[in-house]
Amino acid sequence: MKDGAVVFDSVVHVHDFRNEVMIHDDARFLREATHADLDGTAKRGQRVSHEAAERPAEIEWANRVLFEESDTDFAMVQTVPLFSLFKDGMAPARLAYELVQSAPDRYLFCGGVDPLYQGIRGALDEMERQATEMGAVSFKFYQAQTMRNWWSADDMQLAYPLFEKAQELGIKLVQFHKGLPLGRQRVEHLRPNDIQQAAYDFPDLTFGIHHLGDPYVDETISIAARFENVVLVLPLLFNQYFVQPTPMLHRLGQALLHVGEDRLCYGTDAFLWPGVQMYIDLIANLDMPESLQDEYGYPPITADTRRKILGENMIRTLGVDLDERINKLRAGTAR
Repeated sequence: MKDGAVVFDSVVHVHDFRNEVMIHDDARFLREATHADLDGTAKRGQRVSHEAAERPAEIEWANRVLFEESDTDFAMVQTVPLFSLFKDGMAPARLAYELVQSAPDRYLFCGGVDPLYQGIRGALDEMERQATEMGAVSFKFYQAQTMRNWWSADDMQLAYPLFEKAQELGIKLVQFHKGLPLGRQRVEHLRPNDIQQAAYDFPDLTFGIHHLGDPYVDETISIAARFENVVLVLPLLFNQYFVQPTPMLHRLGQALLHVGEDRLCYGTDAFLWPGVQMYIDLIANLDMPESLQDEYGYPPITADTRRKILGENMIRTLGVDLDERINKLRAGTAR
């Protein structure tokens, strides 16, 4: 814990960039772009792992990064169902589940499917399997598979059966990678605008938008401001703070002003960026400069704001009872 606050890392991945799982040259482009991004952040003093952009992270190392080298209490291991470039996806469900099983009191599993590559029936069956056999507490979607193959969250024939299945399985949260194409797909196919109709039609389901939909940040904040069942999951915002502090403060300030502190969730995108303690420390000590409060009307960042972002918001959104696990952590018996 950090200053008594539960730290829940909403987004960690076990990426698989090995040559033998690549099925398209764009996968190599993505790996090279990832290395370049890591080089850029490393120049600003951030710890990076080029190894994690070459092959799946080793379980012992991953657990040490999160639970020994940082104040992280819990982490959600997320799949990336990008099946057009990688045989089992960019962050396969199998590898995510293996990591979860290594420390079941500390990890939660987020599954992932794709109705284009698995078919609707296949995707629904896989959701059932991942929930009942692997304990998925949420599902993650990546909609822009290629330049020509993509799907929309407001597609009643393709997407709505997935949301209905999630509800049937007792899942409270479905998550979407928005903006920031993983490769050379069309960025417009990852705009967040399709979440509006879906959130309206499924008011009892919560929709998580990742990365503030960059470059569609204004649209993302507008959507979350108007639909109370939309939450913003913030991997890379805190990573990028060390590269561009003022723009990231503006983004966080806009989100706090228009969406509020109850629907913003911390995430690191480890293990590409394994220095997660610096992000925890950043949030724990982050203040909104008075100059930005005065000029732009951004609210202050309080102890309650930090506590909610660090863990409480995601725990509440998932609807998962973690009290017993928290008590184990305090007693030093969690594994």
